[in-house]
Amino acid sequence: RDQGMSTTPIKAGTKPAPPPSAAGEMDAVKMERIKASEKALRDTLLGAVRVVIVTLSLITSYQIRLFAVERYGRVIHEFDPWFNFRATQYLVDNGWNKFFTWYDHSVWYPLGRPVGTTIYPGMQVTAASIYHVLTGWLGVDVSLNDVCVFLPAGFSVLACIFTGGIAFEAAVKGRKWSAFTAGCGLMSVLPAHLMRSVAGAFDNECIAVTAMTATFYWWVRSLRDEKSWPIAFIAAVSYFYMVAAWGGYTFVLNMVGVHAAAQLIVNGAKNFSWNLYKAYTIFYFMGTALAIRVPVVGWMPLQSMEQMGPVFVLVIANLYAFVHVQSKKMGEREFSIFRRRVVVYGVAGIFALLLAIVQSGKVGPLSARVRGLFVPHTRTGNPLVDSVAEHQATQGDVYFKYFHFNIFTGAVGMVMCAFHKRSPARLFVAVNFFVAMYFSSKMMRLVLLLGPACAAASAVALAALYEWIADEAMTVMEAIDPERKRAAEQAAAKAKEDVSRAARRAEKKGFGKSTKHFRISDTPAYITKWFRDNPDARKAIAAIVFAVCFSIGTSFLNRCWIMAKGMSEPSIMLRARNRDGSIVVLDDFRESYWWLRDNTPEDARVMAWWDYGYQINGLGNRTTVADGNTWNHEHIALLGKCLVSPELEGHHIVRHLADYVLVWTTRFAGFHGDDLAKAPHMARIAGSVYKDVHPTDFYVDEMGRPSDYMRQSLLYRLHSYGKAADVEPLEKYEEVFQSKNSMVRIWKVLEVDEESKEYVRSGANRQCDAGGWYCPGVYPEALEDVLKGKVDYQQ
Repeated sequence: RDQGMSTTPIKAGTKPAPPPSAAGEMDAVKMERIKASEKALRDTLLGAVRVVIVTLSLITSYQIRLFAVERYGRVIHEFDPWFNFRATQYLVDNGWNKFFTWYDHSVWYPLGRPVGTTIYPGMQVTAASIYHVLTGWLGVDVSLNDVCVFLPAGFSVLACIFTGGIAFEAAVKGRKWSAFTAGCGLMSVLPAHLMRSVAGAFDNECIAVTAMTATFYWWVRSLRDEKSWPIAFIAAVSYFYMVAAWGGYTFVLNMVGVHAAAQLIVNGAKNFSWNLYKAYTIFYFMGTALAIRVPVVGWMPLQSMEQMGPVFVLVIANLYAFVHVQSKKMGEREFSIFRRRVVVYGVAGIFALLLAIVQSGKVGPLSARVRGLFVPHTRTGNPLVDSVAEHQATQGDVYFKYFHFNIFTGAVGMVMCAFHKRSPARLFVAVNFFVAMYFSSKMMRLVLLLGPACAAASAVALAALYEWIADEAMTVMEAIDPERKRAAEQAAAKAKEDVSRAARRAEKKGFGKSTKHFRISDTPAYITKWFRDNPDARKAIAAIVFAVCFSIGTSFLNRCWIMAKGMSEPSIMLRARNRDGSIVVLDDFRESYWWLRDNTPEDARVMAWWDYGYQINGLGNRTTVADGNTWNHEHIALLGKCLVSPELEGHHIVRHLADYVLVWTTRFAGFHGDDLAKAPHMARIAGSVYKDVHPTDFYVDEMGRPSDYMRQSLLYRLHSYGKAADVEPLEKYEEVFQSKNSMVRIWKVLEVDEESKEYVRSGANRQCDAGGWYCPGVYPEALEDVLKGKVDYQQ
């Protein structure tokens, strides 16, 4: 017995060593405490980092859009913003009632335009409201011009927040705030958003993007759980603001409809969601009821073919609800037969309803712009629509230019949302990215719609990557501390033993027979196992991924700043370099408009291509023949006919419509996008209504030589007289102004028909309705012979 006992003496005051099982339990408790402490530290640090990133993103979102103000001052940009500013000024000066009964006879001479009923007034109302709050309530000394200049940059901040909110809803639990942070950060600098939101770009899209993201956020928020459907009321109000802001509201309406339909299909009749049904019903009925209150929209939601899709989705939702209720009352076999009958009769009924709608004539056809989104060629067939560069098909390199790496991470996020832990919000992000990607490929202008969709989808993917890198960074002690490393290895061994034990039990029962052959479906399990068993390699990979992401992110930010500077160049002012390399600002356009304002009679009528109408009217304060509203194809065709016809033939029309003709001649200053470059478009538009105009005869060849018809045209002679040796002096026009850098020329029309001018000035040509304010004008009688030759454009 003595030989089997230990002879090692126990020192006084010491405790015997615990048994191995007790030691293991103590280590496990210690490790749990360390992990809990690390998790608390991780959450605190990541929370602080997120707050800093979001704050910097919102500040950057505003500041990155102020380059134009820093370089050129507080100037309204482009063409359309000048009309928007002028309309806002009218609203501020005259009030709400007069604004919506405003028939402007200083535009579209001699027809005029009912501004109040042909404008999306959301932006004007927003700017005027902000102006009144600042000056009236807060006593801030600010001009309306300044409010309009800074409004796009301010609203971009709100768009960032709502885009981050969409990403928050779509991210899985534990990654939501990271997704919100990434969404805000990406949207703040994404060039696809910058393109319409720099300071001075006072156009509808600058607030429409915010309204769109707000609508989408509140829509997905209303689907979070079965009690969220009341939030659809807020989504409907946001949609109403979107309708008032921009004609692109049809995309928002159809996007919500497509998502609702996709969710119905994914859920099926058995898993029908009453929350989805309630939310969509509220959104559609309330949103439509509010939308028809916008004068320019009216009853279009119920009379426009492109807005019929959401109606059919509502019908389908009711069919699903009916089938779901019946499924509770029937057996499996009986329900299967009933469901097939509902599908057959439902599809037949929807097609019958669609046919009845088309045959009734109550619903108009798809517009030329919408049809152009679904045809294989790149043009709509409407020469007026096709003459706008923004309406051309998008080239492939545009996506990298405006999205950089996000076009790839956005696609990854779309796949993640569509197939991994799918939820209503995740399905919306996936569908929105896919639909916006398709439409953006059809029209350059619609790249704008892809911006929020790409930012949200990319944020979901980046949040997952960000959280993984953060986890590896915060558990780096596993690879450094021997004790932690041993504990991690013991945990991995225990997990491996548990898996092996479960596999042996399953094999004994006849399930999952073991095999030595590798299957593709086992790949995720192998990768997961390898990552779990190799913490050193896992953290090394995380470090490499972080370095790559940091490099790509830095490149992305640099590109965004460069793009922001380029997009901040206002078309109304240009910068160029002298021969010595110094930068000079070319202000010829405003110089020309101010000359009209200061040197022509107040009732002077100025003819110019429709592109410049808004600026002439807004800066020069003179009556214009046409502008960017382009509501009357035939009138623009008449303008085109004046310019592409020979001098004497064109003068026969011009003398009844204008006192001056303004021509852009920027090629003489090195910018070739002037009126001579637009002449083929003018000819095509004129030829679509006046068949004596042959568009193919108007061109300038590769050597810069004009065709015979081009050389004889009024436009060419106004443009090139004194610049080209083969242009003889004009008989019916006198040059009265040429800008400093020869970028604009203004000609006075000789032998103006005073009788026609007085006919319009006196108001005798106006045909007012019973209300007294709606008074469209008609052409002078002297133009009847010309107008008899037109054939109204039909597509």
